[in-house]
Amino acid sequence: MNLILFEKPFESVQLHARDKRALHLRKVLHARVGSLVYVGFVNSLRAHTEVVAVSPEGAYELKVISTEPAPELLPIHLLIGLPRPHAARHILFEAASLGVSSLHFFQAEKSEPSYAKSRLWQTDEWRDRTLRGTEQAFGTHLPQVERYSDMQSAMEAQTGSSIKIALDNYEASDSLNAISLGEYDAVTIAIGPERGWSADERVVFRKNEWLLAHMGPHVMRTATACVAATAALASKFDFWRRQSRQDCEF
Repeated sequence: MNLILFEKPFESVQLHARDKRALHLRKVLHARVGSLVYVGFVNSLRAHTEVVAVSPEGAYELKVISTEPAPELLPIHLLIGLPRPHAARHILFEAASLGVSSLHFFQAEKSEPSYAKSRLWQTDEWRDRTLRGTEQAFGTHLPQVERYSDMQSAMEAQTGSSIKIALDNYEASDSLNAISLGEYDAVTIAIGPERGWSADERVVFRKNEWLLAHMGPHVMRTATACVAATAALASKFDFWRRQSRQDCEF
C-alpha cells in the first residue's frame, strides 16, 4: 500500500503491536522513531505523520505534521452484472484504485445466483477490497458500492445526470471511443457478467435509451473490461486533468 487509511481523523494515534497497520509499519516500511509516514482519513484528507514512539513489543504512536486534500473521485459509475466472487474482488480493488465514483452490482440473467451468497458479500470483505485499492492509489475517497436483485432496480437507481452506455460486443455498432459526452458531466457504463447480456437485457437497455458500444473485436473478461472502460473514458473525456490539483504540502 502507498498510504495507510484510517476511518476517523486524529492528531495522534497509538497502534497496538498486532494491528495490521503497525505490522505494515514494522515489516514493510521498517519505520522507526522519526520516520515520516503517509496516512489518509476515509473520504477526507491525506496526512503526513511522524513516528514519535515505538514500544519494544512493536506498538506505534503517530503524530500528524500536515494535511492536504486528496484527489476527488472520477465522474464514472459502473453498473456490473454480478460476476464470480474472484472477479468481483479484482473489480472492487481496481475500480477503487482508478477512482470511480460508484459500483452497482446486480443479478444479471446470466449471473450465477450463488455468487451473491459468497463470503465477499456476506461479510465486510467487499469494503476491505475498496479500502486496499484506495490505499494503493494514494487516495482517501472510497467508491459507493451497492447491490441489486435485478437489472431494472440497478438502472432505476442511476438518478444523476450522466450519459448511459452498455458495453456489448455483439450488437453494438459504435465503439466506445465514438461516444460523445454531450451535455452530460458524468458517465454510467454497464458491463455484463462473464456470460454477457441476454437478448431481453439488450431490449431493456434500448428501451431505457442506453447506448450500446464496444471496445473492439476482442471479448474481455468482466474485470478487464471494467478497468479498460474506466481508463478509456477518463482519458477520452479528460476527467483526470479536470480534477483540481492541489499543491502538496508534504
